[in-house]
Amino acid sequence: MKRAGDGMMCLRAHAPRRGRNDVNSCRCRARGQEPDYTATICPAFDRTPQTRTTVPPSASPASAVEYHHSVPTPIVPTRVTGITLPPFDPLNLRAAELRQQGRHVISLGQALPFFPPPPTALEAARTALDRPEVHRYSTDPGLLSLRQVLAERLGSTVRAALGPEDLIITAGANHAFTLALMTLVNPGDEVILPAPYFTNHQMAVAALGAIPREAPVADRSQFTVRWSDIEPHVTRSTKAVVLCTPSNPTGATIGAKEGTRIVSALAERGIVAISDETYMSFVHDGESWSAASVDGWRRNVVVVGTFSKCFAMMGWRVGFLLGDDAVCEQAVKLQDAMIICAPVVSQMAVEGAVRSSWSYASTFRDDFLTRRRIMHEAVGAISRLQWTATPGGLFAFVRVDGCSDSDALAHQLLEQVGVITIPGAAFGTSGEGHLRLSYGYASLQELAEAMERLSRFFA
Repeated sequence: MKRAGDGMMCLRAHAPRRGRNDVNSCRCRARGQEPDYTATICPAFDRTPQTRTTVPPSASPASAVEYHHSVPTPIVPTRVTGITLPPFDPLNLRAAELRQQGRHVISLGQALPFFPPPPTALEAARTALDRPEVHRYSTDPGLLSLRQVLAERLGSTVRAALGPEDLIITAGANHAFTLALMTLVNPGDEVILPAPYFTNHQMAVAALGAIPREAPVADRSQFTVRWSDIEPHVTRSTKAVVLCTPSNPTGATIGAKEGTRIVSALAERGIVAISDETYMSFVHDGESWSAASVDGWRRNVVVVGTFSKCFAMMGWRVGFLLGDDAVCEQAVKLQDAMIICAPVVSQMAVEGAVRSSWSYASTFRDDFLTRRRIMHEAVGAISRLQWTATPGGLFAFVRVDGCSDSDALAHQLLEQVGVITIPGAAFGTSGEGHLRLSYGYASLQELAEAMERLSRFFA
């Protein structure tokens, strides 16, 4: 049997990534399976009616009667089957296989900070374990004490008057984003995504049955989003525009003047601005801007955020939705239907950090500047790579000269030099020809080693 890389096609009937049909693009490996080159259809995806033999419970073996029922396998709707799985997990799974084989694989794929959670969060979690309420549900919108202190901290940051009724504590920013969509957008509505966009935003829009509209930014150097990028894509069907500042994957930020212009123009048209501010604590140059800082923001702004990055609490799964209390009053219905509440022990841990370590991430600013400089210098020394350092985030969105298949390139880099990168095509068609390289997670030694490996590959 031919193995991965020999150009054979897996014949299981599930969709390959982005229309490719080579073995490396099928989903078998993502499920821990080997590609099947002989089967004409994967049983798990077989939608043809099946004949099932059943024996009534009351029948004895001797008098058993066979009943034949045509039982079609449930069909997953196209709004789900049409979603492309991001490359993060398949690349990480393949990297795990290589590590088991003794290969030294370095990840520039994880958009995570290198530092641990603040001690105040861990101490709060330890204390929480002795409290009976940690084993129970909190109220649907989250612990009142957490929402009160978070409203104070966010209000001070964005210079707006906020209350606990304006917040819902969620299981991370992706959950908050999906909650916002479900509350404010109907199936069939159009949602504009300035691009390159964060891939999970596009997935959530499609999963809801709404229509994602990619709006490529004109600035191909620092990828700054402007109203002029968004306006041509606005139609009567547009219900929301997704902002992401600092941007994942580019690290671009939206300045106060342009951000205010965007939010105000959308408000005039009755369009919601959903602002993902996951990396709000990682603005290295200039001032951080929030959509909630715009006068009258309550008319049309919802902010989603997380504690995964600023407190390095990715596995604790806690984020938030910030919106007018009238929006939150409706969104909490969906929160109750989806998860009831975010994990209570995680809420308690986060509350400890919000109270005592709100600016925790900023204490590592010099470290991130050093990491960005190392990557910028290394990229600049590779003639095929182009990157202008952006003000925020933990990553570089690097253009690769001559690259028309970033997905294939990312797999080549992993197999040949043992470096995980994220293909730009995962962030929309306007991201093709790029790679996202994270400088936030690998050690300084590994970061330098990874860039040396890329230098050898592109030589």
